[in-house]
Amino acid sequence: MPDQHSCVEVRYLEFTDILFVLFAGGFFLIYFALQASGYPRWFLCGLIAWCSAAFYAVWYPPALVLLLLHSLLVWQGGLWIARMRRTKHLTLARAIAGCLIFLSLAVLFFFKYFNFFAQTFLPAGSLLDLILPVGISFYTFTAIGCYVDVLRGESPPVPSFSSALLLVAFWPHLAAGPILRSRNILKNVDSPEHLTVANFQLSLLLIASGLVKKLLLADNIGSYVNWNIDYGVSHLSILGAWSVVVGFAVQIYADFSGYSDMAIGFALLLGFKLPANFNYPYLATSVTDFWRRWHISLSTWFRDYVYYPLGGNRHGLLRACIAILVVFLLSGVWHGAGVGFIIWGVAHGLLLTLEKIFYKFYMRVPAFFRWFVTVFSILILWAFFRLPAAQALTLIERLFAFSTFSLIEQAPYIQLPVWIFSSLLLIDHGLRPYRVSAEGFPELASRPFGLAAISILLPVAILFFGKDLPFIYFQF
Repeated sequence: MPDQHSCVEVRYLEFTDILFVLFAGGFFLIYFALQASGYPRWFLCGLIAWCSAAFYAVWYPPALVLLLLHSLLVWQGGLWIARMRRTKHLTLARAIAGCLIFLSLAVLFFFKYFNFFAQTFLPAGSLLDLILPVGISFYTFTAIGCYVDVLRGESPPVPSFSSALLLVAFWPHLAAGPILRSRNILKNVDSPEHLTVANFQLSLLLIASGLVKKLLLADNIGSYVNWNIDYGVSHLSILGAWSVVVGFAVQIYADFSGYSDMAIGFALLLGFKLPANFNYPYLATSVTDFWRRWHISLSTWFRDYVYYPLGGNRHGLLRACIAILVVFLLSGVWHGAGVGFIIWGVAHGLLLTLEKIFYKFYMRVPAFFRWFVTVFSILILWAFFRLPAAQALTLIERLFAFSTFSLIEQAPYIQLPVWIFSSLLLIDHGLRPYRVSAEGFPELASRPFGLAAISILLPVAILFFGKDLPFIYFQF
């Protein structure tokens, strides 16, 4: 997938790499051996933290400095904020938190957006040969959330540098989320989630589900999507254009939710219970519902740290709609500096405000029709996420080029494989191998059909995996 920002891409060690399998195998062997030998929890958490840092250093050692700096600030900054709160110096506590948040965002904006602004406003030759630190958006938001939670008194400060490093660098989530909350991690530092038979089964199911999504769906579909785009968006027939948007919609879901499933499964093996990051989003019957199901850790982060502080629903409809638009503008900017990301974010914000304004009327519309409108809108807007704005507009135009319809595809790469692999999404969303509880955590489904499907599809995925493509959200 082409990047809409200008940083140099460096390959990160992925969950599907042989080197990672060796790392994970060796790590879990040591971890469980030490756990069985009676080593205390604080020691095991320290092991996780420093192995996470070492794992990150394998990708690009200089970037480890930034990770360690964030960990230091989360530790000491949280203690400073808490101390000022205890001594009733609330203004100073807010000032410290504000400075830490500004510093965190400044570093994030420098790496993600400097070249975009330099290319737009500065003379030629101002671009820097930047390497975007993998996972920087995720651990930056984790750090900011930690500062705000301590300032609000909703979470205690991180007690040690090792605990801060664990929170920031926790290896299952580090490269592509989900965004961690300090209360989830700190709770399980002292009181780990016990590895019961049910939890062990759930962790294996999540890891297997993630592998199937990534290897069988995302990598296979992604290859065909890329080939059709490389062929030339302006040359696609209507069938080819729909193959691209549908294929990418399935690819990004399978890719990102596959990573999240594996991350949550690995974390559960280590005694950390993380909330689900996806809840079968293409079943949503409104865009609002979609964002309750898609990248849940980001949606709830923006809700708690941007939407509510802007007033949320407490100050009338107009204020709420403005807050929604601000949130989704920031969501687009968070994903990248390209104009396409901004259009994608603002368009989602506009759809949510329309749903909010006409909520009572819209809820009377039959659910199937609302589902169709929702999925249709999501598919159209994925074009701006996948392509630069000009190409996205061309692709959308081709979606309605009815005169080009032909079952005899003229493109050099046929469309049928995209639709075959995309149909596997029906198994995922229909059988639902795991369910999400009312509290937001993944649980074993009561029906065995999803588990049976994953058991069948896992060896198929291992034998018939597609082209090795990097996880899409590594670039964010």
